[in-house]
Amino acid sequence: MTNSNTPKQQGAHGGEVFRIARETGTLLNDIADFSSNANSLCRDITENILFSNKQGAYSDYNHYPDTWASDLTAAIAAHEQMQPENILVGHGSTETIFLTFQQIKPKKVLLVGPMFSEYAKACEIFAESYDVLTCPVTSGFIPTTEDMKNSDMYDLVVLCSPNNPATVTYPNMKELLQAISSPYILIDSTYREFMFGEPEYEQTTTQLYKSWCKPATRIVTMHSFTKFFYCTGVRLGYAASDAETITLLKQGKMPWSVTASAQKAGLEFLTNIHRYRERLPKMRIYRKIFTDELHATNVFAPNAIFSGVNFVFCQLKKKELGAKLYDFLLQRQILVRLCDNIPGTEKGFIRMQVKSPDEWKGLISALHEWQKALT
Repeated sequence: MTNSNTPKQQGAHGGEVFRIARETGTLLNDIADFSSNANSLCRDITENILFSNKQGAYSDYNHYPDTWASDLTAAIAAHEQMQPENILVGHGSTETIFLTFQQIKPKKVLLVGPMFSEYAKACEIFAESYDVLTCPVTSGFIPTTEDMKNSDMYDLVVLCSPNNPATVTYPNMKELLQAISSPYILIDSTYREFMFGEPEYEQTTTQLYKSWCKPATRIVTMHSFTKFFYCTGVRLGYAASDAETITLLKQGKMPWSVTASAQKAGLEFLTNIHRYRERLPKMRIYRKIFTDELHATNVFAPNAIFSGVNFVFCQLKKKELGAKLYDFLLQRQILVRLCDNIPGTEKGFIRMQVKSPDEWKGLISALHEWQKALT
């Protein structure tokens, strides 16, 4: 939680529209949600996949799901150019995060921030202690090899690239992985697919990461269907690693955690991935326009507005007013992600999803209103 005085404080995640609607007495569809990073520009594709076929996602309600999601595992393995024994499908990437901590049993963990809050929660449950490395604005949120000089003190090092919420894709990943001496490295690759068509995309594969690690180091990458395929309610993700580590994770996995409907949906998403990728150029154009309009509001520090993948990460000129701005926007039925409670994040950052110009018009207007009131 933040130290805000607002009664509608930012929770552990973005996208908390159900809670916000209950607490504010607002209809769910009346909330303009910029706090989730799901790929809303592809909403029509996802709706078509999930609801156009009567024999679709929900037709297997009368059977237990395949515990190991064998067909989907094979499809993901082909997508990742790996073998099925290198993939474990989970109930969203969150299940695989907690499962990795549960099975690896790290005593001491290093989280390289900014970092998704569920990693800190997993540390609190399964590890004896953890440290958070805060990569400041002045470094472009990029850790250095010097930051990794004591990595042999840790049983697990967690990185996120492309980073949520800081947007950066680490340009020095090879050097970082070569410098890390812990037995396990976990890389959150949730936003990798948004980079398709860009040079960095081919530099972010699990196989390449593994080749850069020390020989004794095992690497696990985390992936989510949620964001790229705009399916936050489906709950589907996977881990990729060496076969021995995947076997270890399987030994602790709860049976039937991935529903039959989610497995069917996942197969359809991968079959139609080209349709989602075709929208990326349009999204990147929108991202540039949206970023420029955020600059023009004069609400954010001009040297602290960062855009990448499908969201923008901005630090307020008046860093201490983050909670008040969050509440100000909420009163206008606009939900953003206040990042004060994300581990390794400096104070006063707001994260906003890239949507269409018609959708962000009200947000930009409200930010101009906020700035006018301040001045």
